[in-house]
Amino acid sequence: MKTARLEVRLAPEQKKLIEEAARLSGATTSAFVQMVLLERARETVREHRAVERVVLRAEAFDRLFWELQNQPPGIVPELREQLRKARS
Repeated sequence: MKTARLEVRLAPEQKKLIEEAARLSGATTSAFVQMVLLERARETVREHRAVERVVLRAEAFDRLFWELQNQPPGIVPELREQLRKARS
């Protein structure tokens, strides 16, 4: 059930444009705004999550490789922190 509300202040010409776009798409203004906002929100979240999964830069990879080669068996502290962040 939809119970949450979101209010937006617009200039009159912005409101008219949105209402026209909704009408042209065959949707109510509310349904149109909801559809467009959710689409853009999902896109933004997806883009930011992709950035968080950036491949290690060469210098970071070199440091990680060195740490793995020069640490006693076990988990490198930085790797442990990354694993903790990835799980949360």
